[in-house]
Amino acid sequence: MTNILASHLRGADRKNPILARSKGTERKIEDEKLERKARKVLAAEKKALKEKGRVIPDYTTFEYEKRLRKVATRGVVRLFNAIRIQQRTTEVAVSEAAEQHKTRLALEKAKNVSTMSKSNFLDLLKSGHS
Repeated sequence: MTNILASHLRGADRKNPILARSKGTERKIEDEKLERKARKVLAAEKKALKEKGRVIPDYTTFEYEKRLRKVATRGVVRLFNAIRIQQRTTEVAVSEAAEQHKTRLALEKAKNVSTMSKSNFLDLLKSGHS
């Protein structure tokens, strides 16, 4: 201990504590600092990339955003109503087939017949009837 305290330090070693003479430990600490900085830079880049297309709405665009939300809500309601209508017609067709024929094959055929084609379903959506 007295040898360490009595030793003279070079200029580069003065900024480090006297007992930290191990260069391996110093290198390890420096490597950890560099890794931490690199991770921080990567995280900042990743966050910037994630936030790239986002725009924070300000008071001038509130009405526009409100209209967009209303249009989206109307579209979703119209979609769910069309799905409900289709399910209802399928249930009616299956129940009628079950009353008339009471066979498994007739039930499956009624389900297939009552399913709506894609174009018919889109027409139902466009018309907006519920």
